Amino acid sequence: MTYYADFSLYDFIEYEEPEGLTIGWLEDGFDYNIDEVSEEDLADIIDLGSLRQHRSRGWHACTLCQEYTEHSATSARANVDYRLGHAEIRAVSDDGVLYVAPNLIIHYIVDHLYGPPVEFIDAVRSEVRRRWPDGK
Repeated sequence: MTYYADFSLYDFIEYEEPEGLTIGWLEDGFDYNIDEVSEEDLADIIDLGSLRQHRSRGWHACTLCQEYTEHSATSARANVDYRLGHAEIRAVSDDGVLYVAPNLIIHYIVDHLYGPPVEFIDAVRSEVRRRWPDGK
């Protein structure tokens, strides 16, 4: 995968205009923030991940793990199990900032204790409210 520091301009696709800010594009050899994420916030991130936005043509593995392992997540809201490492999670804040994360962010939070910035968590909460206004 590609490493981006949190809040970098997202320019992954070289022939498209950069869009949004990156969150959680981790790679071995780079430091990252360690913090706790509440179960509710993690569930919201997993639910957004179930949308599997901007899928890639291949699969990306976690370089922080010592050996190759496939990772997956289960969204209770979407009632779906899905594999991580092939899509993005996109969340727009109330003030219009787009945050782009790899769906592997779920694995990074759960297994490597990555703590995404509060701005991303707030945007995830806002995005979930917009997509599922009735809470279901």
